[in-house]
Amino acid sequence: MNGTEVYRLDALLELGQAWPNALTAAEIARRRGVPAKFLARLLGGLAREGLVVTARGARGGVRLAAAPTDVPLTRLLRPQPQPGAGGPAARWLTARLAEARAGVLAGLSLAALLRVEAEAEATADFCI
Repeated sequence: MNGTEVYRLDALLELGQAWPNALTAAEIARRRGVPAKFLARLLGGLAREGLVVTARGARGGVRLAAAPTDVPLTRLLRPQPQPGAGGPAARWLTARLAEARAGVLAGLSLAALLRVEAEAEATADFCI
């Protein structure tokens, strides 16, 4: 995953934690440490993809378009582009990696990642 994909996932995780409520873009940016202007562009893209719903005004904000259990990871994580260069071995390996990735993500939803985050937060880190 590149940096943009990580920010995108962070925003969706924050919205998943807030489900079914909406959050402002500024609140998501503050909580996740994402640059606000960059986040606004990402949220626009997520809205065009139908993953989030936005509303303007005093009661406006952004929320997930569906419950976290109904948002498959295969929809969140974009497929990696196939290389235009390389020989048969490189293309074969790239295809196998794409198949493995799809297999790992199949059946997982945003809710699974929210559980991972909740477990990590529940584990105290008592470094002295």
